[in-house]
Amino acid sequence: MSRTHLAVLAGVLFVAGCGGGVSTSSGGPPTSTGLPVRPVELSVDGVDPCSLLTTGQRAKLGVAAGHANPQSTVDATLRGPSCTWLGVAEHPDNGYTGGLVLNHGAEFALGGEPLRSVDGFAATTITSTGSDPNYFCGVLIDIAPGKALDADYSNDAKDYPRMNRQLACSKALDAAAAMLTTLRAQQNR
Repeated sequence: MSRTHLAVLAGVLFVAGCGGGVSTSSGGPPTSTGLPVRPVELSVDGVDPCSLLTTGQRAKLGVAAGHANPQSTVDATLRGPSCTWLGVAEHPDNGYTGGLVLNHGAEFALGGEPLRSVDGFAATTITSTGSDPNYFCGVLIDIAPGKALDADYSNDAKDYPRMNRQLACSKALDAAAAMLTTLRAQQNR
């Protein structure tokens, strides 16, 4: 896949695992959705997905300013705006997409994989059909009833040394944690 393809990824999502660096339990008893109670409900009203990574966070991830997408670029069933950030270096071909899922919560991807936790919020992992799960990982974070924050990592050129599913998911989780931190800060203004 090319860098351009990152912005048009499509396919039916399925749950895929990743490990390392995150808790496999969000704590607390499950709710009717099967997810633990979230620490706080976050609003996505008026949130620009491209504002979810600050300049400092983008520098840490090694990506340039993002460009907006009116819809999720991972799957047509996930509705909501997203933003794509591409690596500042040509190699490795790192890219991130973050978005607001307005029609599904993180329970959309519950299944055979352990539940993750990002800053106390339940998170499920996804991948896109047609993408190599060793080079793509997505995370849906439970931020409100029927809504999720989506953070995806992709190495479309498959040129990241020793890339594997665990590392791809670790990178997606790093982006998810940064975006969640920013979203929470925006809520507290």
